Amino acid sequence: MNKIIVTLALCVSLILTGCQGSGGVSSRNVDPALAKSNTAKFFSKSAWQSCAIGAGLGGIGCMLAGGKTGVCLASAAVGCGVMMGANYYLDNKRAEYADAEMRLDVYIQDIQQNTYEVQAVTETAKAVLDKNLATLNVLNNQIKKDTLNKKQAQKDLVQIDANIAYLQDKLQRMREVENDWISISSQERQSGMNISKLDKQISQLHKQISVLENQINLVTKQRSAVKVS
Repeated sequence: MNKIIVTLALCVSLILTGCQGSGGVSSRNVDPALAKSNTAKFFSKSAWQSCAIGAGLGGIGCMLAGGKTGVCLASAAVGCGVMMGANYYLDNKRAEYADAEMRLDVYIQDIQQNTYEVQAVTETAKAVLDKNLATLNVLNNQIKKDTLNKKQAQKDLVQIDANIAYLQDKLQRMREVENDWISISSQERQSGMNISKLDKQISQLHKQISVLENQINLVTKQRSAVKVS
């Protein structure tokens, strides 16, 4: 009975959490190369909300239909990965894989998928941010030479600002995913699992996230130096 109550509580929590918020940073004015790319769905607020609500409703539906707690957790969480949150994800995998080695293998596969998604976002972002840097350099030179077209400059800056905000939002979600993996690793270490392989993958994820963060910071610094009244 206690296990059922805990499972239902997790599912309700997911639904309530998923319903919160307005959907993240708006994609208005964002370069289509970012907002409409194949990587746009990665680490997006909408994808996270859909996953949380879907997992919660699926879990409750399964429980009401008489399903076993472990099966319900597993079936509700298909495709969500750690986006469900560390605790829900951990309960799900422990219910699905009692064997620690099998569970560790699943963790490795899932975090490698997260790292791949970060790499994909980073590659897409680099092309856009490189273009933004070039634009900022042109604007700086025009300001120095007093040849600036203010109307066009303001239009360019609106998009650059939108791109930065859009990517910072994704970066924040990446950091949340990284923290979830750190939490999972800590809890599994306490259970007696050898998590050295998982920690190595967490380190790789951290490095890849840092690459994107450095790219964003570079453009943000250059953007702050451009003043158009």
